[in-house]
Amino acid sequence: MHAYYLSTMVGLLQDRRVSEAQLLRGTGLESIYTPQKASISAAQMDRVCTNAIALAEDKQFGLYLGAHINISSQGIFGYALMTSPKVGDALKLLVRYSRVILPSVQIEVQQHAGRVEVLLTARHLPLDLKRFYSEVLFAAIVHNGSLLIGNPSVSSHLELDYGAPESCDHYEQLFGPDILFDSDRCALGFDEASLEIPITTANPVAQDIFRRECDRLASLDSRRGGVSDRVQQLLLQAGSEFPTGAAVAHQLHMSESTLQRRLAAEGCKYQQLLDQVRYRLAQEYLVSTTLPVAEIASLLGFSDATNFRRSFKRWSNTTPSVIRREGVRSRQSRMADPGKVKTA
Repeated sequence: MHAYYLSTMVGLLQDRRVSEAQLLRGTGLESIYTPQKASISAAQMDRVCTNAIALAEDKQFGLYLGAHINISSQGIFGYALMTSPKVGDALKLLVRYSRVILPSVQIEVQQHAGRVEVLLTARHLPLDLKRFYSEVLFAAIVHNGSLLIGNPSVSSHLELDYGAPESCDHYEQLFGPDILFDSDRCALGFDEASLEIPITTANPVAQDIFRRECDRLASLDSRRGGVSDRVQQLLLQAGSEFPTGAAVAHQLHMSESTLQRRLAAEGCKYQQLLDQVRYRLAQEYLVSTTLPVAEIASLLGFSDATNFRRSFKRWSNTTPSVIRREGVRSRQSRMADPGKVKTA
């Protein structure tokens, strides 16, 4: 799926007198079309985008790229989004295939207090690269959202974890005036009612076909080199006894040093993946069960609730009690209005 995004990037950079060869320097890729035949790793994608940032000589290049990504030209993934019934269904697909589209970042969709938010996290990336991915993602969502629903007037709220530029004109043209810089997170928010907006090109029969094809392509990508995905699956299957990195390497039939090298090539470390799995399970326990926090801490391998709370705060910038309260409110809201779409 990467070739569609890379070709758009090349086109914009060629307008700035930058060649494809310059963009791919140091990546090991001979052409932007290589990913159609062989998987592109997270490290290669990061290097391409790092090159793009430097060559464009424009810190807002991510905004330009995102605003030029047209869903109708994004192949099977674009068709899957276009044929989704509602905006909420399209967001589900975005999360489902996010690791294939942007392999170095984590994308989540959360609902609370009448709002729906798309959050991007990438703690291991340099700030400039995280900024680039955030702006590409959010600009593409807003740009293509208006195309999907034929309604450019849906209001949004944007939070970015870096300072405001000298001019915010381009940001306001894309997202409107409700923008918060120097936030502690990267998030794009909408009214929850936006999830129910029908997509004008919805087609349930075609959508099923395109979604299954996306699943097939994602599966191929995973088998080609998604070691981080395989590690996460093993951790999720482990229950409360999380294996060490050495034990996981043994299960994957490689040495621990090889595992570390392969994960580094995908832009992550074993501890980061373990934290992601623990965080994901913690959210599920807090929202879907009434287990005491001490029991949840034990299930996640923490020695006590205090260490769990400290880690949860580091992962999410909030507390387990806040997540639990929001989960209760969300369940009560869905019970009062069962037609609501669950996106996360």
